Amino acid sequence: MSEVRVWLQELKTLGMRQNLETTGVLLARLEMPHLKFPSIHVAGSNGKGTTSVIIANALSLSGVNCGLFTSPHLCFVEERVRVDGVPISSQSFDLHLQRIRDVAQIKPVTMPTFYEATFLVAMLAFADAGVDRAVIETGLGGRLDSTRMVHADCCVLTELALEHTDVLGSTLGEIAAEKAAIARPGEIFLAKWTYDNEARKAIKDAVSDHSLGFWWRPDRALILRFDDADESHRPIPNIAMPSDWSPYHKEASILAHAALTLLGCREAAMMIPSALLHTVWPGRVQWIEHHDVPILLDAAHNPSGMEKMCNQLRLQMESDEAPTPGVIVLGCTPQTDLVAFLNPIVELIVEGEVEHIIVTEPKKGRRPAISVTKLANELESQGVSAAIERIPDPNSAIHRALEISQQDANIPILAIGSLYLVGNLLKSFGLDTVEAMTTLRSSEDGKHWT
Repeated sequence: MSEVRVWLQELKTLGMRQNLETTGVLLARLEMPHLKFPSIHVAGSNGKGTTSVIIANALSLSGVNCGLFTSPHLCFVEERVRVDGVPISSQSFDLHLQRIRDVAQIKPVTMPTFYEATFLVAMLAFADAGVDRAVIETGLGGRLDSTRMVHADCCVLTELALEHTDVLGSTLGEIAAEKAAIARPGEIFLAKWTYDNEARKAIKDAVSDHSLGFWWRPDRALILRFDDADESHRPIPNIAMPSDWSPYHKEASILAHAALTLLGCREAAMMIPSALLHTVWPGRVQWIEHHDVPILLDAAHNPSGMEKMCNQLRLQMESDEAPTPGVIVLGCTPQTDLVAFLNPIVELIVEGEVEHIIVTEPKKGRRPAISVTKLANELESQGVSAAIERIPDPNSAIHRALEISQQDANIPILAIGSLYLVGNLLKSFGLDTVEAMTTLRSSEDGKHWT
């Protein structure tokens, strides 16, 4: 490992920082690279990564040189910084990281956190590549997230859920206020409608000019303006979806289409159907095959995400668009409500008559995993009658799942629970490569397993 990479790893000891001061100081020392291109800024609890990658790929396909910043990474840190779908090279990452390290040591010494450093690398990389525009996904929250420093002429807020309540607040309204704080004065703001009155008020309060604020209301299939919701609306186009993409992806594509249309990027908006065909978002509803065994990977990291994923899989199973999993590998980080998180997967296990469950502990995450003992005990207390195996090591867990599958006519495996688990498994399969982490593919490369 190079010296500058050792320095980056050491930054993890600084933990998480909830202020913008350090990022602001370092951006100034780096000559304000974040102001050299406009950005679309995306926040939310679920779907923000999917929405971001669809927007970015639609822009790239329309001829716009587009940068994409997302977090966390699955397999290697360069994935966080993509240009036209491709992670930047390790050489480029190190070059920009060294520059950040140099300015950080200028007195007064100002050290970034790991996350802040990766964001700064993205800003330098995008400026160096001369991108026309960037799509920036927030990390945690929005108000005090480093990404709020970018020059954003459009902000998007995806679905909200109770998450990270120790940092963002204990109610949906408090979480909405933190995330909606990415709103910029005089710029477009698009949010998914929420039925929580407190959250809806917090979102509207964050947008100073309601003529620039818009709701996406799935129940009405309309985009409604904040200040004239009863009359002013934009009809939602019928977006053609790949057969194995879900209502969850459709929602992200609608938000992407609406954001690009409101922004005036009409050519990019027209490329949304093509972007869907050419987008592979690793670890999110991703089918792969390993030794002829079909495996579905998904990073359902909170109760809302788990419910969406299980409902989607259930619908696909009922319509014979996806096979019923015979083995489930489950591992996650701490949950605000573990019972609510597990309920959807328990229902899927019972309805699908799944006989084998392997609980494991994702490695290399920012937070320690829930123990296999706690997971297994909770599943048993919810009435799961399937055989539950406790295998803390994810690599050993997936190999055990493959062994069970191959003994039973290669029955499908569902691996679900957290991004860190997905990252661990992709490495086990040798899919921790630049090619595997490239999100904009040819139509053949982009096919999912069906």
